[in-house]
Amino acid sequence: MDSQWKRFWETGLFPSLEFSLSLSIGYALSLFFYVAGSELALIDRTDTAYPVLQILLVISFSAGFIYRKYKQTLPAGLAIALLVAAVIQIFWFFRANSAEFLIDYIFSFEFVLLSGILSAFSVGIYGGSLRDFRFLSFALGVTVFTFYSLFEPNQNYSMKVLLGVLYIFLSFYFISTFVQRSPYSSKFYKIRSKIGKHPLFAPFYRSALSLLISYCILHIYFQPGPKIPLILSISFSVIFGRVLSLLGGLKKETKAVFFIGRVALLFAFFFFIYQTYWSSFFIALCIITGSIVGFFKPNKTPYKEYLFIGLETSIYLGLSFLLYFWNLPTGLRTILTLLFVPVLIYPYLMQKHIIRTPRLLMLVIATFIVLIFFSPPTIRTNSPFSKKEIFDPIPFATTNIAFNEEDFIFYKSVLPFKSNPFLPKRSEIKGKTVVLGLSSNQSQIISYIERLSQEQHPFMILTTRNKSNQFHHINALSLLNRKSYWNFDIYYPSYMESKIGFASTLPNDWKLKYFNEKLDNSTAPEVVTVLDSVLKYSSGDLRKDALEIKHLYYESFSEYARFYHNIKQNKLALDSIAIARKFEPPKPDLLRIAFNSLKFTTPESEYIPILEDLSSDPEFQEFAWNSLIPMFESLRDWNRALITMSALEKYYRSRNQIEQANELELARVRLFINQENWKEVEPLISVRIRENPDSVIWERLKNEVIEKKDSLRRLSVRPDVREARIQ
Repeated sequence: MDSQWKRFWETGLFPSLEFSLSLSIGYALSLFFYVAGSELALIDRTDTAYPVLQILLVISFSAGFIYRKYKQTLPAGLAIALLVAAVIQIFWFFRANSAEFLIDYIFSFEFVLLSGILSAFSVGIYGGSLRDFRFLSFALGVTVFTFYSLFEPNQNYSMKVLLGVLYIFLSFYFISTFVQRSPYSSKFYKIRSKIGKHPLFAPFYRSALSLLISYCILHIYFQPGPKIPLILSISFSVIFGRVLSLLGGLKKETKAVFFIGRVALLFAFFFFIYQTYWSSFFIALCIITGSIVGFFKPNKTPYKEYLFIGLETSIYLGLSFLLYFWNLPTGLRTILTLLFVPVLIYPYLMQKHIIRTPRLLMLVIATFIVLIFFSPPTIRTNSPFSKKEIFDPIPFATTNIAFNEEDFIFYKSVLPFKSNPFLPKRSEIKGKTVVLGLSSNQSQIISYIERLSQEQHPFMILTTRNKSNQFHHINALSLLNRKSYWNFDIYYPSYMESKIGFASTLPNDWKLKYFNEKLDNSTAPEVVTVLDSVLKYSSGDLRKDALEIKHLYYESFSEYARFYHNIKQNKLALDSIAIARKFEPPKPDLLRIAFNSLKFTTPESEYIPILEDLSSDPEFQEFAWNSLIPMFESLRDWNRALITMSALEKYYRSRNQIEQANELELARVRLFINQENWKEVEPLISVRIRENPDSVIWERLKNEVIEKKDSLRRLSVRPDVREARIQ
């Protein structure tokens, strides 16, 4: 009976389970990392807890991987402990925690850290057991997912569900360790590479794996986000190389294989050195290094080899980041880049079986590649500010809420205050009211407000009703209370009911309803028209309230102008000032902002009213008039240009700036001539010639006037020519 079950077990059941389990774990892990890539992008990387989490995950995975890699059997006690931990975590994933990983990271970091350590250690334990048949089935699972994801790019899965599924698979693996107490079926899934038996090829595996790991880490750092092409190219090329290494005929072609391996490794080194253009060549680099790793992988790898791989990877990363962050002198930069060469070549220099000439030739070629082609990756810059990041200004001062950065914390809010690019952490929101926006990441926002509601923490969500910024996620706010204002809404939990309302300076009786009907969903110009009409045709309290509303609108848009000015968005600051001045004359602080913004902005015709406001202030008159003159000339508004020139000329003469005044007078005369305004220009030229009889400039202007008048007189004698000139 035992022999029959043994035969059945060895010939089919266990290898099939091994294949299915490894295939499933490869698929689930790839899907997990795909979803995790998008969620981890929402975490604040400047948080000190995040690198701690990263380091502990790497250490835990490495510990599990190394332990299992060189431990023939998994102790029953450790397997049981990990199995129990997996069951507890599955229960926590599906019952005790929120739907979003990001929210657990913010509010339950200690549990996330513990879970991450156990997860990484368990995956490391499994990864260390990947040998031959199991490794190929695992890589096939990775490839199957990546192919599938190319056709189904929207993988809308919860990371908690994926973690639960992954732990179920790992639980099966831990259970299988109890079944596999002796290597009954080892001969059915142990695949020995023909190439992997040759000691001469070991350096190829070591160098290619170091390059591949280094590149993957650098690529993830420089290009955050899902890495489907990266995963697909690596998994497919590793499988291809591994299968190719099983061909028995290749072991007879030692010289040819060695030559091809050398050439392939140098090509991979070239693509690695050409780092600035990784976005173009990263697929080639992954395919070449992945194929080398799969093809030359030894059947047995000594423990010290992985230590060398870790050391070489660290050197690759250290040099890359050093050249990335430091603006070093050219000479020192060249010396540092040459350090890449011995890291790559060292395994071959230590090979006594290889004759000296190929080793030296490879050293020379690698040095040449570095000197000619090295270019460090460019530093990532933050994406430029976009107007879409902050919505069009809203009259938030009409609320009774005194928004400020001391009592409130903002996340992608429509308000003119510094906003967090990431959801605020628990330590940041302590003692503050959270003001949220709904621009993106709706599911995370929903989970976030659910957790805030559970803890009775004050928060609100401001949404604008601007037609160009419509929200399609209002159902997410159905459980919150809403207060409607003019052109925007505030959503808030019921326990904040008493804190939300209109400004205390606004009426509470029928007059507020009257203004609501007039101002709701109105644009700023429409509001100005309505309020001016009330001021013109009404009196008493209604007029007083209209003035107060204009003041609140002015204060709101002034705050936007200050905000945009502080973040160096000068055009947006001027746009806000242009709206604010429609409600009240700009105050000195707003004029100062307008002056500072206009200095760094291309003049535009819509800023003429702002420049005219500046011209009323002695501090900014010179700048304003100098800016207005060319703008009036470009608009062919000659009268206003001449008036502004006269004012600026008087300004210069009153301050004894004779040279500037004379230059301006010449420009004014030139403008008179272009207008054919002889009544103004001839007396002025005559006076200046009497004052400066030796002046060449005024004499030339006098002659120009005479010639132009004669030309016009001749045209009047020949009406056909004049008509042609007009046409």
